[in-house]
Amino acid sequence: MNQRPVAFIDEKNCIGCAICIQVCPFDSIIGAQNFSHRINFNECPGCKICISKCPTDCIKIIKISQDKNDIKERVKFNYNRREHRKNNIEKRYSESIEKQLEEILNYQK
Repeated sequence: MNQRPVAFIDEKNCIGCAICIQVCPFDSIIGAQNFSHRINFNECPGCKICISKCPTDCIKIIKISQDKNDIKERVKFNYNRREHRKNNIEKRYSESIEKQLEEILNYQK
């Protein structure tokens, strides 16, 4: 079994800002605002995007024993899931704005 890189969050230093969750394109960071976060090693490809965004420098790369081929499809699925969720949110916002504009225009008549 090969060593592969993954991100690791030092929970003692994590302030729960959720910046890492927002920037992770693979949806591999677990947590909520104002609570410490964790990395799901099975979903993290070790891309290092989250490291530079962390304001407390509590994220680092570690090596774990797992073959990259084991997670390739899962990482691809998570990336697509995140993109799908972002598109749905944008669609809901746009529908909500259209509905509100329609109500305002109808109210003014």
